[in-house]
Parts: sequence; C-alpha cells; structure tokens
Amino acid sequence: MSRHQGVLLTVRPRRMTIYASISAAVVVIAMVIVGIALRNSEAGISFRVADQIALVGLGVLIGAGILLMARPRLQVTEQGLWVRNVLGERFFEWELAHRIAFPEGANWAQLQLPDDEVHAVMAIQAMDRQRAVTALQAARELRERFAGPPPAPPARDEALFAAESSRPLGRLEKIDRIKAAQGAQQRDSRPGR
Repeated sequence: MSRHQGVLLTVRPRRMTIYASISAAVVVIAMVIVGIALRNSEAGISFRVADQIALVGLGVLIGAGILLMARPRLQVTEQGLWVRNVLGERFFEWELAHRIAFPEGANWAQLQLPDDEVHAVMAIQAMDRQRAVTALQAARELRERFAGPPPAPPARDEALFAAESSRPLGRLEKIDRIKAAQGAQQRDSRPGR
C-alpha cells in the first residue's frame, strides 16, 4: 500500500498558491515581453537572440522559484503526518507529534515534537483564515484519534525543588522581588480599590 492510499486529510495553502501562481505568471510574461522587445538600439547596446532567450529562461527560473511557495502540503495518515514545506518533506510518526499548534502571531502552524523541538507546517497558513482553522481542527482530531493524549510533563523532583527554593537569592532576583512588591503596593493604593 502506498502512502497516498491511506491519506485521511490533505491540506494545502490556498491563498499562497493563488498569489504564487499569479506572481510567477506575471514574472514570466514580463520577461518574455522584455526579451522580445529588446533589440539592437542606437545607443550601442546590442541584444542578440541568445540574450533574448536567456531573459525568457531567467523569467522561467524566477517563476519556478516563486512557485515553490505553493509547494507546502500536510498529509495525515493512520501512521503519522507527512509535512512538506518549501524545501523537503518529512514524516513524523504519531509518537513524535505531541501537538499541532498555531502560536499567536505566527504565519503558519507548528508541529511540536519531543524536547521542545518544533517543525513548521506551512500548509496551514494564517492568511487562509477560516480554512486554516478548519484544517487545524481536523488535523488535531486525527492526532487525538490515532496518537492519544499528549505525554504528560515529567513530575518535578521534590528534593531538587526544595534545594532550589532554599538557595540564597542572587542580586537580580532580589531586585526583581522588590520591584514586584512595590508594583503590588502601588496597585493596591490606587483610589477605587
């Protein structure tokens, strides 16, 4: 069975695909027009057929580079997630995918991995708005269905916690506590409280 037969969800960025396609077409068309329009001039600049072909080829290369922005894709299977970004594609088993997050202010989602590692999921982009929300919810539901709950944080070592809380404070920690106490006093002394 190939990977594509077991795909339960496929997500691609919509607006970025549209913008990249339009931009690539504009660049290629502009370079073709410039390539055709440039001929020998009276100023002594000579453009040959090879130069015109090179301009068109350069336009095609730039257009292809722009189209890379439309490449991201997320595919969810029973075994895990296939995350393809602009360059490269990786597979993450469910055991490694602790959470699919969308931090506030981020441009795209993130896959949270063990040891506080993150991997960008550029297929779910903020500019897609409600479509991104729907895709994120669907991916999270499938993650819960196949991977179970995310791992619990490790229990803190009570001996280490006791030793940490009884150590003498450093100079900056003392200053921070004094400022915090002063701020609390100022808030409490305001009228209407």
